[in-house]
Amino acid sequence: MRIIKPGEKLDTKELRYFAKMAARAYVNDPVHSYATKNPERRVRFVYHFMMERLNTSNGEDYFYIDDENRGVCVWRKAHNEYGVLDFLSCIDWLYLYWFWPNTLRTLAAYGPLDVKVFDEDTWIISPVFVDPEQQGKGIATGLIKKSIEDLVPLGYKFGLEAQDEKNVKYYEKLGFRVFDKTEFKKGNITHYYMIYEGN
Repeated sequence: MRIIKPGEKLDTKELRYFAKMAARAYVNDPVHSYATKNPERRVRFVYHFMMERLNTSNGEDYFYIDDENRGVCVWRKAHNEYGVLDFLSCIDWLYLYWFWPNTLRTLAAYGPLDVKVFDEDTWIISPVFVDPEQQGKGIATGLIKKSIEDLVPLGYKFGLEAQDEKNVKYYEKLGFRVFDKTEFKKGNITHYYMIYEGN
């Protein structure tokens, strides 16, 4: 397992490799399914969206990467919110502008999500994904368990946000529990806030 710590960086080629993987992994995510109805267009949009996300995390957050580059778990400090300068630091913002209706719908769906529901010393999974062809092999589980094992001694608390009840049940098996939720009624999407309590 490879670990990229705050202050260390992945190069742009690797970021694009993982953004492409994330686009395939998140193609049926509730928010993206709501924001971009056409599946082919959705994959293209989510690629640029994830490139922005990963670029913003690069150098600031923890990246836990599978030895064979089959999956990634990113831990971001909950109160370290994205800003305009973060957004503009990645050239892919131009593509998100090209996809502006999809971008606006995506941001509207994420609008109810308030990371400040977590304590200040909480780190959240943002995001975790595995190559769709490699899912079901315990890769994400291994990345999450190993990262928590490493980061617990640093005194951090852990959390995440999910929109899918199936994902909620998965995380409950890993020791997380739902403590709050918000609704995006227009898209019929529930944001579940979860904190880690251990197994």
